[in-house]
Amino acid sequence: MLTLLRQPRYAALTALMAVVAIVCVGAGTWQIARFEQKRTDNEHLRANASARAVAVGELLPLVGSGDGPSRDQVEFRTIRATGTYDASAQALVRNRSVGDDDGFLLLTPLRTADAVLLVVRGFVKQLDSGAAPAVPAPPAGTVTIEARALPAETRHDQATQLPGHQVESVNPGDQARRLQLPTYDGYAELKARQPGTAGLVALPGPDLSNPAGGALEPQHFAYVIQWYLFAALALAAPFAMARAETRQRRAAIDFDLVSDPAYDPVEPSAEQRRAAKLADRYGRPVG
Repeated sequence: MLTLLRQPRYAALTALMAVVAIVCVGAGTWQIARFEQKRTDNEHLRANASARAVAVGELLPLVGSGDGPSRDQVEFRTIRATGTYDASAQALVRNRSVGDDDGFLLLTPLRTADAVLLVVRGFVKQLDSGAAPAVPAPPAGTVTIEARALPAETRHDQATQLPGHQVESVNPGDQARRLQLPTYDGYAELKARQPGTAGLVALPGPDLSNPAGGALEPQHFAYVIQWYLFAALALAAPFAMARAETRQRRAAIDFDLVSDPAYDPVEPSAEQRRAAKLADRYGRPVG
């Protein structure tokens, strides 16, 4: 078999499988990093969801004030804010869903003493007719709310291109330019039974089994094992193929020897032994 592996075609196959194995090891190592990052992200988000409530100004910076906190520091933290809802500036964030229902998030600015906080009050189901749904007015006067903080969405909200006070995203920068007021760089989802949720479908809380979303932690670990197993199989492939071919050749040699009228099963002749050795070395069956 070692003689067979030294042939050019097997040397080329071995080199190719070595490259495949290196790629697989690289992919497995990358999945280890992904696994560690996913575990870290999930730990941060679970900690955020259980942390005490803080004033909105302690967590969210203002639009244009520089780099704010990371997603892991903001997402799912409970924030408190006191102010008045601005019903004249509320919007419907389209292409959203809750459960199996498609519809809109109802986004209403809350004017606080320091800045505007964009608040998602709840969900409105899309009408079969395609018309804009009726939405309940926010409560009048000063309210104090507790809500889940979320990082700003970065794509433009397309408010000037969409009808019926619809927007494509919750983008505090775009909202700040239209309101001409200081605005917090992030937004909040009202928790159930908070002022402003009446008449709306409450938004479900985060799934804390995998709050970062995407593949589950065990899936990333399984991918690590999978890629390293592929690397081992790639390295073993030339040896397995050479072993199989060697067995096949030996079986062919044995068949030809038995078919030879001069064959002695106890002691093959010197010529038969020499022919078998040449056939095993060069891959040509005895003829």
